[in-house]
Order: sequence, then structure tokens, then C-alpha cells
Amino acid sequence: ADRRAVLDGLLEARRKNGRLFQELFGGDERFIIQKENGKSSWFCFTVILNPKFGIERQAVFNALKEADIGYRIITGGNFLRHHVIKHFDYEVVGEIKNADTAHDRGFFVGNHPTDITPQLEKLREVLDAAGG
Repeated sequence: ADRRAVLDGLLEARRKNGRLFQELFGGDERFIIQKENGKSSWFCFTVILNPKFGIERQAVFNALKEADIGYRIITGGNFLRHHVIKHFDYEVVGEIKNADTAHDRGFFVGNHPTDITPQLEKLREVLDAAGG
């Protein structure tokens, strides 16, 4: 029971950070962010640079690096563009434009199971500066 309580506390801290992330970025059309479905563990904060605004992802990456904020590209992105796809028998049905957008314009930064309010506020400042 004690381990469960510890895990629940860690999860709640991540969710609290997720709520702050949504407050900081949710109303800004430049950034497409994850929507909470009530069950997310918020292991990271995903950001997709809205193509309508022409923000250069590399400029954002440079600003994040300069600010010492770790980031990663979205792991899957458009799976059809990965080298490993040649090993699969598959069929594509419909458009895949959202997968391309995630692949080319998305990234994520990590969450932590403690209060990271200052770090999320810094992230917002850095993205505001980099995203015009």
C-alpha cells in the first residue's frame, strides 16, 4: 500500500505540471499541445509548431539548447518515413498529413514527478522568444 501511495503522489505531481503546461501553452495557436483526457501520466510535454505560423523548428531547438532545456523529437512521427518500414508489409489508407506535421514540426520536453513550475515558465519564455 505504501508503494501505491508513493506512485500516486508521483503521478499527481506530473499531472499538476501537466495542468500548468496546458495553462501556459493551451491558448496559443502557435503551439499544438496534448489535450488531457483525464488519464494521462504526462511523462513529457509534446509541442507541435503550428505550420500556419512558419516557426522554424531548428531555431526553436537552438534556443532550447542555449537555454539548457533538454528536448527530443517525437519518437514515432511519420513511421512511413523511417528506414525500418522496408521490413513491413503495409497499406496506407487515407491522408497522413498529421503524421508528417508531427514528424517535421514536433518535439517534446520531459516532465518530472516534482513541481517544475520555474522550468515550465522558462520553457514558455524560450518558446516565445524563438517563436516570434
